[in-house]
Amino acid sequence: MKRILPILTLLLGLAFAQVPAYPENTAGLGFTVGKGLTVQAGVNLPLLGFDTGVDVELNPLAPGGFEFWSLSRLNLIPALVVGDLSMSVGAGIDVRYAAKNGATAPSFGAHLGPTATLELPGSALSAYVGLGFQDGFSLAYGLGFRLYLDPLALELALTDRYWLKLSALYLW
Repeated sequence: MKRILPILTLLLGLAFAQVPAYPENTAGLGFTVGKGLTVQAGVNLPLLGFDTGVDVELNPLAPGGFEFWSLSRLNLIPALVVGDLSMSVGAGIDVRYAAKNGATAPSFGAHLGPTATLELPGSALSAYVGLGFQDGFSLAYGLGFRLYLDPLALELALTDRYWLKLSALYLW
């Protein structure tokens, strides 16, 4: 029973993910199914001894108009161990903006929730889930897998904004 609860908690967390809970300096391009090309960047911002960071994603050519998304993270527990694997848990807030072509007003949103990352050999599984508001009360979520090929990383992600994204990231 002592092992089942952490494993179930981990699996539930992995059902909602995108970027790692720990901040990384990244720059890259992604392609989303249905929304086209995205430009991505991430910055590690150490603050008062905590690992913090900001990830930004722009989708300038999205059908329906320009989209902006940002996730700010605070890594709260950087050194959990699950089995022999490292895990990191934090908190995140995402902010979104979507310009809409036509007569409708732009859409703003923000969501707050936990982030988690399970480090696998040469890769990482990440999750994010947040409650907030965008065109009414909503749930934001994402699940991501990064394969590290230093200094590059390939990322496959599923989120509430698009159902599939493949990205190539440069890490420094």
